[in-house]
Amino acid sequence: MKPKGAPALVLLLILSLLHVPAAVAARDKVDVHAYLNDSCIVADEPFFVPQAKGGDSEQMTPKFLPLVGLVIGKLVELFINREIEGKVKQIRSDADRKDTRYAVMNQMNLYRADLQAAPVLGINGKLGCMTIVAAHLKADGVDCTPAYAPKELDPATLNLPPGEWKTSRSDDSVENQLRRANVCVDGGAWAVYEARFEFSEDGTAYRLKDAGYRINSLLTTQDKGASRTALYTLKISQPAATDQLEVLSSAWVKLGTVTAGARSSGAPDDSSPWLRVPPMSVEARRMYEQKTATHQQLTGEIDALKRAMLRNQRVIDGLDRRIADAGGDLLEGLKQERTKAAVQIQVQGAELDARNTEFRQLPHAALEFMPVEIEVAVTETESEKKSQLALADIIGKTGGAVASAVGNEVTGIISRSIKVSDTRARSDSIVYGSEFARARAQYFDALVDVQTSPSGTPSAESQRTLSLAMARYNEARRSQGLEPIK
Repeated sequence: MKPKGAPALVLLLILSLLHVPAAVAARDKVDVHAYLNDSCIVADEPFFVPQAKGGDSEQMTPKFLPLVGLVIGKLVELFINREIEGKVKQIRSDADRKDTRYAVMNQMNLYRADLQAAPVLGINGKLGCMTIVAAHLKADGVDCTPAYAPKELDPATLNLPPGEWKTSRSDDSVENQLRRANVCVDGGAWAVYEARFEFSEDGTAYRLKDAGYRINSLLTTQDKGASRTALYTLKISQPAATDQLEVLSSAWVKLGTVTAGARSSGAPDDSSPWLRVPPMSVEARRMYEQKTATHQQLTGEIDALKRAMLRNQRVIDGLDRRIADAGGDLLEGLKQERTKAAVQIQVQGAELDARNTEFRQLPHAALEFMPVEIEVAVTETESEKKSQLALADIIGKTGGAVASAVGNEVTGIISRSIKVSDTRARSDSIVYGSEFARARAQYFDALVDVQTSPSGTPSAESQRTLSLAMARYNEARRSQGLEPIK
């Protein structure tokens, strides 16, 4: 006689087996979000100093309380308004690795021009820290910053050395720390990783440095006792003529073996490789020149006028020394030369005042150039060997070895590792190079010499010098893909 409950048991077993793939599939859909800013959300979380009870402000440094309050407010505002100009989108492709979770940021501009004084072009300040959050987030428009519980410093420990400060708060979770940046996690976060961007002294090379992680759960397995070798990568790409992106640079951070519940405050060593900063594209250079042409013209003339006045002042100082010992006809000739130099300084000073006034009337808001897309990938493998193969696969198949030649300056393999000493030895800028800057300065020197001639009519020699300087400057501009000046 067969048990009556057997068919029902078999049916339940079949149904439970049918639910296994669904559960695994749900597990595979781990949302990965990435954020860039000038500082880290978790690693750079500031202290908050509460007001002493009874209003006794003598227990704390007077300047310390308002400073910390401002820092917190500033960071929240930056994170709300500066999150890579849009939402993070998920890559879903059958070609992606099964041990890797991806996130792609909408376009941001790699370069930023500061126009407060002479135009200064450099890497966008948002590239300070990257925070990767593996979690489901609450719906768009939700503001969770009011629920953030700050890290409060115990006033009783304020007079002790910083290493002995004690803090407390009601919620020390990473989800609470993320609320400070209005990153609103729905439930618990699987993991949070942070990496700092470090740039060489001349800005021609960068690297990623581990700034810490919190791994509540591995992304590729629910086994609490499992361990994985983890790494994350970053790719900077530029839109190309086709639908494919041109990968400009790839960077990575290897975390080693991690398990569920692992925490780290960052790696202290400097083992991360140095990588070439992607050079500014020809299109971005042209746009930069177009939008800052007036700024560059005025600041070029201002700098040249300052140099000319300094040279004339040195001439006057030298003539004064000679006049003190001269006599007769030589004395009269030296005085005439001194008068001519003094008049030229007056003319140049008037021109300098006029140029400075014109420059102050220009718009000075910062501008951004060269849109790029940044892809982030988090990989968990079962061994170090597989981790190395995964890194080679993720970085290698994207065409990371891209050469870029701009005129006479060849950046070589952008993503190859280089010694930091190589970057410090380079005297050229990341955008144009020293030869371009020298030709530009010589042109403006010659231009100012013609414009401020003491007689009001420039000499034939001055005109010839200006013509030659303009030719050299235009040759340098053409080598950078820029239009010549007229």
